[in-house]
Amino acid sequence: MSWENKFNSIIEKFKSGEIYALAKMVSLVEDNPDYAWEIISKLPKKEHKQIIGITGSPGAGKSTLTSKLVEKLAKKGEKIGVIAVDPSSSFSGGAFLGDRIRMRNITKSQNVYIRSVASRGSVGGLCDSIFDIVDVMESFGFDKIIIETVGAGQTEIEIVFVADTILLVMSPDSGDEIQMFKAGIMEIADGYVVNKTDLPEANGFMTQLKNTLMLEVESKSTRRVFGTSSVLNMGIEDIVSWFDEHYNSLINTGELNDRQIRRNKRRIRSNLLRILDKVVYNYDGKIEDLEFAKEKILRELCKEENNYEK
Repeated sequence: MSWENKFNSIIEKFKSGEIYALAKMVSLVEDNPDYAWEIISKLPKKEHKQIIGITGSPGAGKSTLTSKLVEKLAKKGEKIGVIAVDPSSSFSGGAFLGDRIRMRNITKSQNVYIRSVASRGSVGGLCDSIFDIVDVMESFGFDKIIIETVGAGQTEIEIVFVADTILLVMSPDSGDEIQMFKAGIMEIADGYVVNKTDLPEANGFMTQLKNTLMLEVESKSTRRVFGTSSVLNMGIEDIVSWFDEHYNSLINTGELNDRQIRRNKRRIRSNLLRILDKVVYNYDGKIEDLEFAKEKILRELCKEENNYEK
C-alpha cells in the first residue's frame, strides 16, 4: 500500500484522537522519510507546545526520572507525549530495550503516550526522524512532548537542536568528574539534576556542580540545579514547576524564537544531508577524478531536489 493510501486510511482517526492512529502516523513518517514533510503538511496545525529534552550518561537514572516526571504531569491533567530513543538492535534494527518496559507504571495513564524509537545508528543521542516524529505528536495535541535521549556522551548534543528545555541528569556514583562536563553536553543544559541524592557523596557533587556553573553562564535564561531521589521520592515537584517557569522565561525573553530558528536550520541541514548521502551512495560513475565526481553528484542532487518539488 502506498504512503498516500495509508495516510488516508488513518487521518480521520488521527484527527479524532485515537492513539492507535497516532502510532500508525509516527510509523508512516519513520518509514517514508522522503515524504515526511509532505505527510506533515497534511496534518492539523496546532500551537507549539513545550518540548523537553532529558539527557545524560548511561546509568544516571534518566528513565526512572522521566517516569516520575510524567506521572506528576499526568496527574495535573496534562496530555504528555514521550519519545524514548533507544540503541538499535543489531538484529532487527528496532529499539533494543523499549523504554515502555522501564516506564510500565505510567503506560496505563489515558493521557500519556510513550513511543520507543531506535537510534538506527544516528549519532548525537537521537534518531534521524526525530523532527518529523515531534511534528506528528505536536499535531496530535500534546501539552508537553518529552524526549529521552540514548545514554549520551560528552559530544552527543543533538537534543539542543530539537528541545526548548533541556534537562541533564547526572549521578554522584557514576564516576563522572565535573571536569568532564566543562564542554559539550554540559553547556547545552538549562537544568541539571543530581539524581540519587540519598547517596552520601551527593552533597559534595552538587556543591562542585554549582561552583562550576557559576563560572560559565552563557544562556539568556537562568540555569537551575535540582536534587532528586527516586528512593525517597524527593525533588520531582520542583522540576515539574520549573518546566513551566522556564518555558515562560523563554517566551518573555524572546529566546524561544531564537531556539526555533536554530531548530529549523538544523532540520533543513539534516534533511539535505540525508538526500546528499543517498545521492553519493547511489553514484556509480567515475570516482577517481574527484572534481568530476563532485560536479556530477551536485547535478544529481539538484535533480533530486527537483523531484521533491514535483
